Amino acid sequence: MNIGWKSLVWSFIALLLLLSIPTPLNALTLFLLMTPFVILFTTLRPAVFAGHAAVIAAAAYLLSGAYGPLALTLMIFFLVPSIVMGFLYKKRRKAWSIVLAGFLVILAQLLLELVLFSLQFRIDLSAELAALIQNSLTQFETSGMMPAGWAANTASDLGDAIVTMLPLLLLLSSFLFAIITHGLTRAAMSRAGVQLPALPQAKTWRLPRSLVWYYLIGLVISYAVPADGGGFWTVVSANLVPLLRFAFTVQAIGFFFFLADARKWSKVVPVLIAVPIVLFPPFYLIGLLDVAFPLRRYFVK
Repeated sequence: MNIGWKSLVWSFIALLLLLSIPTPLNALTLFLLMTPFVILFTTLRPAVFAGHAAVIAAAAYLLSGAYGPLALTLMIFFLVPSIVMGFLYKKRRKAWSIVLAGFLVILAQLLLELVLFSLQFRIDLSAELAALIQNSLTQFETSGMMPAGWAANTASDLGDAIVTMLPLLLLLSSFLFAIITHGLTRAAMSRAGVQLPALPQAKTWRLPRSLVWYYLIGLVISYAVPADGGGFWTVVSANLVPLLRFAFTVQAIGFFFFLADARKWSKVVPVLIAVPIVLFPPFYLIGLLDVAFPLRRYFVK
């Protein structure tokens, strides 16, 4: 795939995604934005890709009006991990190494921007978040649905909770950006006749058993330290336990893919089962048990 209509189509898609940033679709846009740039870098020579990127950046800046600087900033932010992942696709690296590289680059950028933003503006992130949340909650208080002072107190608690769980939020968002980009890129390239490395099949997903011990340690810490504290161990427990529960949820999904394969179920069945597993947090216990005990051997004849 050289400089042809396909690369122009992907450039146009990238431009449309950048132009949709000021719209209510921006939450979806951010998770789709890397895909066209990864495909362009994977399929084009670096110099040609640079030309496409320059045209996209100029068009997005000019057509976004007052949001031009924001569109340009986000494009530059996501361009870096896109180039890294595209370069590794060209080198035919394993899928997990590509996803891991994208994850680490995004996480490093988020941390760097957070530090620079805090140093430059010297703001109290918790207070700023509380003020932002309070603006949204005040309407419930003014309408008489909630007592006086409820909005300020709730916003303050939520702001503190978000700051405490910021490591978890950064880790999960970076992972989702990388894994969604890989899935969409591989699907699009497959339709174009180009096979990219795939992640291991869901039925083979197995987490190390040591994570069970880390989870138990995290639970002990969560019961031993005050939930409203601001110390190191409070932050550790507030992030470690939910992060491992997310990991065990993924493991539970993998377990049902294994079970469907062992029992010759339809491929649709584990996909349907995955929905309630994601929606109902207690189902993470299935993944935890799958990691802690050799459950799978009981389902293999």
